[in-house]
Amino acid sequence: MTARRIAFLIGDTALARHDNHLRLPAAFRAAGWHVDLLPQEAVRLEPSGVRLGGADPGGYALIWLLGMGRAHTFLDRMQLLRLLPQERFVNEVDALVYRHAKYPWRRWMPETYASSDLDYLARLLESGGDWVAKPAAGSFGRDVHRIRDDAAGRAVLDRLTGHGRGDFCLLQRFVPEVVHGEKRTLVAGGRLIGSYLRQPADGLRANLAAGGSAHPTTLDAAERELVEAVADELTTAGVGFAAVDTVYPYLMEVNLANPGGLATLAHLYGGDPAAEVVAGVSAWRGLQ
Repeated sequence: MTARRIAFLIGDTALARHDNHLRLPAAFRAAGWHVDLLPQEAVRLEPSGVRLGGADPGGYALIWLLGMGRAHTFLDRMQLLRLLPQERFVNEVDALVYRHAKYPWRRWMPETYASSDLDYLARLLESGGDWVAKPAAGSFGRDVHRIRDDAAGRAVLDRLTGHGRGDFCLLQRFVPEVVHGEKRTLVAGGRLIGSYLRQPADGLRANLAAGGSAHPTTLDAAERELVEAVADELTTAGVGFAAVDTVYPYLMEVNLANPGGLATLAHLYGGDPAAEVVAGVSAWRGLQ
């Protein structure tokens, strides 16, 4: 039997905070797949159609983008990849463009606003209480601030909106329970692969890249119901692999570009969670 083929289109590994670009290809090889690793910039258009590093994409049963690649070529690459059959993608192009953000998940999130208007955001602070301000497209816990209606809080909003440049800023009600940590659950093909607790060192940012620590945990019935509801929406949207971060009863984040956590699950619990990802994605795409 000819081995199934998967192409990993990989962004800048020098910026990676985890080993997905090594761990996932190894897991597919162990499961008997033929694996090709290609840079995302290898996507191109020829008269015969879209090519992946010179290869015919029709030869791949799966295509998996790890990371978003270079920002200034993102839309070109997505438009080219959108011409291919989307059922071959682990995470479909429309999902990467429209779902890798906080906006689509707002109904499960704390009270959330987003704007590039500094005056509007400053007026929201006047309602009182603690807020969290962050870049709308940020990651790894960078530039996340707990603020109030004072000079320091308005200065944070001014900086995040680009000092008049009109950058978008996200403003959310602070969730006090976050000081006890948030739970990250990895989901593959709708299956819940595993969860762990991310404990913030500063009472706010639970990201391990921002100094948080990881601990074993379980989801209670209500938490599991929330994560499963998000997982169902992910698969409906064409997302085969994602990380779901929760502080019950809230969803805090959905990361589907290249979420970390596999190495953490392996460290905390043993075994190879990447093998479960292969099984989950393969079953979801009908490739078992």
